[in-house]
Amino acid sequence: MWSELKKMFPKISRKIENNQESVKVQFLTENLELILDKDKCVGCGTCSRVCPKEAVSRGPVGVSRRFPTTDDLIPEVYDPKKCVFCGTCVYMCPFSALTLKVNDEVVNLDDIPIVKKEAVPKLKFEAKKLDNGRIIKQYVSGEISIVDEECAGGCQTCADVCPSGAITIPEKSDKGWETTPNVEVDPEKCVFCGACDNACPTGAVKLKITEVKSSGKYNEPFWPDIIVRLKTTRGSQLTEGK
Repeated sequence: MWSELKKMFPKISRKIENNQESVKVQFLTENLELILDKDKCVGCGTCSRVCPKEAVSRGPVGVSRRFPTTDDLIPEVYDPKKCVFCGTCVYMCPFSALTLKVNDEVVNLDDIPIVKKEAVPKLKFEAKKLDNGRIIKQYVSGEISIVDEECAGGCQTCADVCPSGAITIPEKSDKGWETTPNVEVDPEKCVFCGACDNACPTGAVKLKITEVKSSGKYNEPFWPDIIVRLKTTRGSQLTEGK
């Protein structure tokens, strides 16, 4: 009977309800659940980059849409068998769009094992309310650059997905001798979340994360590896692949 029970577990289920997607794994004595609130998610790709097991996808961009929207960037746990429910994605999500549950109880950020056991340091973030009502916990500094020669020009995907309104598409000059950039970025508004970098169909948008603000103890090599993953943005990968 015991051997038969073991064959039945773990049970993996996926549920989409009220704009929330959850993946739940039921073991013999406990269950673990990862929940994504799609209303909070901006498709920045942070969760997929920092996942140490590469269990989170960045969404079907490049396959389903030529000019993706925020909905196309929404990630998913594409391989629950890889996910170890460590909570790294939950802890690092700038928009608090992910929740971890153990035995149907929400795990507070400070009680996530990697935080409690000091595998990662405390993030030093500034809570900002954006014009669209979203709250971001900004713990990174960075730089956004646009390679005009690589820009599709006219798709305005980056501007559409930007949650802070930092990206605009300037009007073209009616004077033939004047050149106008395809995209303009307001560095004062940019929160360096990475949604634009994640969405650009051509890779013309480059996000460079220059600083991750944190303090306190952490474990090697776990945290340094997370930092490397966080800084390995889609734009940087496309550049290296050339």
